[in-house]
Amino acid sequence: MKRLIFGQLLVLFTISTVVEASDIRTKIKQNLESMQSENCVETMGGISRFLEGATAQTYKEEIKNDGHEVVLQDLWSLKITLHERLRGFHRSVGLTKDCADASRAALKSIRTVEDHVNLNYLQTSQGAVKFPDNAFEAGNTHVKRHPELLDFDLNSDLKSGDVILTRGNAFTSAAIANLGEYDTQFSHMSMVYKDETGKLWTVEAHIEVGSFVRPLEDHVADKNYRTMIYRFEDEELAARAAHYIFHKVKKASETTGNINYDFGFDQENSDQLFCSEVVSHAIDHVSNGEVKIPYIRSRLMVRKPEFVKNLGITSEASFVPADIEIDPRFKIISEWRDSNKTMDNLQKDAILQAMYKWSDEFGYNLVQSSSQKALIYRNVAWPLRRVPFLKKYFIEKMPLNMSRQLIGYFGVLESIGELLQTELKIADENVLLERDIPLLDVEKYEFLDTLRMEESKTKKRLHKMFRPKKSSK
Repeated sequence: MKRLIFGQLLVLFTISTVVEASDIRTKIKQNLESMQSENCVETMGGISRFLEGATAQTYKEEIKNDGHEVVLQDLWSLKITLHERLRGFHRSVGLTKDCADASRAALKSIRTVEDHVNLNYLQTSQGAVKFPDNAFEAGNTHVKRHPELLDFDLNSDLKSGDVILTRGNAFTSAAIANLGEYDTQFSHMSMVYKDETGKLWTVEAHIEVGSFVRPLEDHVADKNYRTMIYRFEDEELAARAAHYIFHKVKKASETTGNINYDFGFDQENSDQLFCSEVVSHAIDHVSNGEVKIPYIRSRLMVRKPEFVKNLGITSEASFVPADIEIDPRFKIISEWRDSNKTMDNLQKDAILQAMYKWSDEFGYNLVQSSSQKALIYRNVAWPLRRVPFLKKYFIEKMPLNMSRQLIGYFGVLESIGELLQTELKIADENVLLERDIPLLDVEKYEFLDTLRMEESKTKKRLHKMFRPKKSSK
């Protein structure tokens, strides 16, 4: 695959629509101050469009004026203000789907600004600033807390029923984060349970093992890229839900085995559970069906339906982890990201978003037979998982209810992701040296799409694994 040199990148990116360097926070604040229920969609759309047009220079001017810490704290405060406005609409006139969806996009745009400010912080600090690798490390000064909960201790103040929203580090995490009708930045959800001794646990469902319970410290050891904590407005109901789901999942694991992962994302059937369904099923059960989570579900087949079906999903709409961001019944407690992994996760998001777009616009389809990893998963790992004296080595890597075809799709997805990220890393590093800010979202897509077009002419590695269906013979 031919690599674009830095000079070509600069020419390529000059065609983007941009905004002049200005005070990002002032623009967002002005929009939020004028936001009412009736103009919510227009206001949130204005924030998103403005931020999507921001340039590297915009970010650098913002940082130069006030410094990283002030910028990040202000952006956090603006996100809290936005979320509290949604909660206020819900209590007074009601929160519409259009308003919630527009706010989802605005939150993502603000968080992307934070990501780039963090990257600049990392680049210019040259190791002078410590960035912990998890949100729960004692004294982690980079954890942002709700202004009403500034003393909240993530290791001791969690309650049964609290929800932990996270973003994993794998390509499958990026696939889930960008799964629904809107691109998001979260891929996993867990429910907290505090037992009678005060010990904290999480109840989760992972693709590899199904549903299980584990001590909070084991969850922390996953070292996720993003971590947010939410608390449901009815804390007593949430606590009962956590008690119910903890004991249900624990009992299953100790008797019949872990509850299988629900690859279909079917919220209506709780025989199998996916990660968000752990929370929704628990609350639905203890409320006798009166409380439904989330407030607004994501439609899964609106974009890239062929791609989504290949990942084993059958539901038209379901509860993706990021749906909790716009559920006005939940209060934000805290948020954190691992700055050391920001570049990696932005690259993975860009790759999956590009793949989804190519699937929609050009009919691109995953081709398992051209991925060595997919063939190994299908023809070696999958059969060995079923051999009695060998399956113990694969229990934590592959569930029995994952089909041979599905594991193959995960394999080719990883192969394509690794191939594209190798090229994108080089481009990002070149640009980062030049301006202390890596490629922005639109620039990443332009770079990846140029690679795609090159591949479509040469029929090299990418085109063998991912190409229009009509060419897959």
